[in-house]
Amino acid sequence: DRLGLPGSSCHHLVATLCQVGALQTRADRGYVLGLRLFELGAMAGNQRQLHDLALPTLKTLAQEVQLTCHLGVMEGAEAVYLLKVEGGREIRVNTWVGKRLSLHSSSLGKVLLAGLPENELEDVLAQVTWEAKTPRSIVDPKAFRRHLQQVRERGWAFDDEEDLPNIRCVAAPVYDVQGHVVAAISAVGTVLDISRERIGDLAVTLCATAREV
Repeated sequence: DRLGLPGSSCHHLVATLCQVGALQTRADRGYVLGLRLFELGAMAGNQRQLHDLALPTLKTLAQEVQLTCHLGVMEGAEAVYLLKVEGGREIRVNTWVGKRLSLHSSSLGKVLLAGLPENELEDVLAQVTWEAKTPRSIVDPKAFRRHLQQVRERGWAFDDEEDLPNIRCVAAPVYDVQGHVVAAISAVGTVLDISRERIGDLAVTLCATAREV
């Protein structure tokens, strides 16, 4: 009625849409959207890589917090930076796209680990070398598991000179539409850039940005 089509023409179009999977008949003779549309939507989403989707948001974050910001993912028993955006400060942290970092000593790595199902977590932790990158690194597996539980409960992670001396970092998880952690974003700076008093507010900002991504 709304299209002003004859009944026969409308029926022909609907039948064709059913044939290609765009519509699906229901038992009550009505119609619902077909699974082919779901497949097409997934294909469209996959055509935009994660770093393309995250870059504009990460640029905004870096300017807002005036810190070096990263997007990273897990690869094996390491984390890898996919994106790096500078915050405009003269003092910069020596990182780069493609840099690998330890999962147990970096805030980005902790967030990625905390998002794993228990069986996958055990497999990854079995590959961790538990190297003390600094005197503050957590190298006791049992203590680290307790630490990960705290990360899960608060929804973000903090690295207090655990990966590099005089460097602090805050990270938050990026979820996909199914609610799985697929990446993490982080903001890193010196101990002067990220004071203990600033950590809470920075975490709130990072979590909001991660949700936007």
